[in-house]
Amino acid sequence: MLEDVMTAGPGLRAYPAPAEVFVADQAELAEHLHPLISIELARVDPAWHGWIHLLSPLEPAEGYLGDHTEAFHSPLQTTNWLGFALEGDRYRLLGDVRYFARATTPDELPEPYKGFRAQLEEHCRGEERSYRLHRDSFRREGRLLMLDADGAPLPGATDPVALLEQLGGGAEGGNWSETGFFPLEYADDEARPISPAGHPFRFVAAVPGCHYRRSGAGWILLFFEPVERVALLTFDWS
Repeated sequence: MLEDVMTAGPGLRAYPAPAEVFVADQAELAEHLHPLISIELARVDPAWHGWIHLLSPLEPAEGYLGDHTEAFHSPLQTTNWLGFALEGDRYRLLGDVRYFARATTPDELPEPYKGFRAQLEEHCRGEERSYRLHRDSFRREGRLLMLDADGAPLPGATDPVALLEQLGGGAEGGNWSETGFFPLEYADDEARPISPAGHPFRFVAAVPGCHYRRSGAGWILLFFEPVERVALLTFDWS
């Protein structure tokens, strides 16, 4: 296990292009998910091959990812959990894109409260702008800096932050594991999601979303199931 990974180096690619992350016929996923960092799977287990991607959803403006869109959930797209099949090194969403509220029409998802869509659009536009500012800064500086809305380093935050706070090892339980939205097993203080086929996922990496743009989940966790080659993300919003 590695902690506080500060530089990319072999086997890590920060801010990969969406075309390197999503299958060509699901390119619209880039409207809903920001690619943060790609990880060569052999960095976690030498028996594994290929690349996996840690992503940050633009939603939610508040609450959990997948709130209000239960009609478009699937076994690997439940509240606060999001799964992908790996096709080569690219992700295929294992369900309906309308899992993302922003991809629905008003008829498909009536506003759960007044101003919901306007709030969501404003939030996502701000996240997109911030993501681009952080990405461009990283490409200039070669390090991650936390920036304000204008792209300047936040006051008192001139030191770089980690590309990954943890790579490999196990995932201790937290708010993400206590919601009951996805089946888990526990062993040796480690929480592991279980696939619909009954295979355990293994932890790959985690990072706060705010390292790559102005906000996001306090802890984004990435898991991999090597039998069916499925990637799984969950989010701790604490």
